[in-house]
Amino acid sequence: MQTLFKRKHELFLALIFGSFSLKDDKLYEILYDFAMIEYRHLNWLGTHLAQEKIEFNYDRDGVDFIADTSKELLLKLKTQVEDMKSNYADSDDVMFKRFTTDEEYFIQKIEYILDSNFQDKPITAYDKNRVLEDYDLDKTSTNALTIFLLEETYKEYELIMTYTYVNFFTDSKVLSNIFIDLTYESFFHLKSFARMLSKMGILYMPRVIMQDIYQFDDLSKFLVDGIKEEEMAKIECLKLSQAVENEELSNFFNFINFQENYHIELMQKALKHLKEN
Repeated sequence: MQTLFKRKHELFLALIFGSFSLKDDKLYEILYDFAMIEYRHLNWLGTHLAQEKIEFNYDRDGVDFIADTSKELLLKLKTQVEDMKSNYADSDDVMFKRFTTDEEYFIQKIEYILDSNFQDKPITAYDKNRVLEDYDLDKTSTNALTIFLLEETYKEYELIMTYTYVNFFTDSKVLSNIFIDLTYESFFHLKSFARMLSKMGILYMPRVIMQDIYQFDDLSKFLVDGIKEEEMAKIECLKLSQAVENEELSNFFNFINFQENYHIELMQKALKHLKEN
């Protein structure tokens, strides 16, 4: 079961970062939807493992999601989805049946796409061009944007997986709802930042999260530290908004900054709940 959790985590990452690498919006959305279904699989499996008191973590092996063309990527992901079947127990368990039928559809959909006058296109998400399409940024703005996106993409991945892990062991409906809200807020940020990295040719797979980041005993301290981190993120968003000499991008990062205010409010609400219960 621990191995299955590891493989599902790797497949989720391959699908979501593979989707980020694509320029074709329709194909990106299909793979992103598959990735979000895999995330739900991971969530259900983690909840089951926690209930059964089976230890598991976010350690992983290499995630193979880099390809030169969209066809190569689809074939690579199709193979990975097909290989997942060997990790499932041969049983009548409803959860495993759901995993199997979902992934059978993924395979069918990819095959249909490839058989339907598919237009293969090059993937430029790793060419290091550092040019954000449709924006005329100077070197200072480009450097500021690059540093921010590289740091924040990892941070959002880390937050998604940490909130998810903490929620596996949370009995409180109040806390669970807060962690779910924070998780999906981070998904939006991850998607936004990683798509920019892809357009700039510097998309990358975030490093493995250290266990002591998501496996901890003091939830109050985690929330206090999280509030401090969100406050720092607000500062970085404001700095970037001022450094990037482009009105549309500045407005976007101001928008992200204002979202962080609500994240802080949610964590303060969670802290208050812990103190009162």
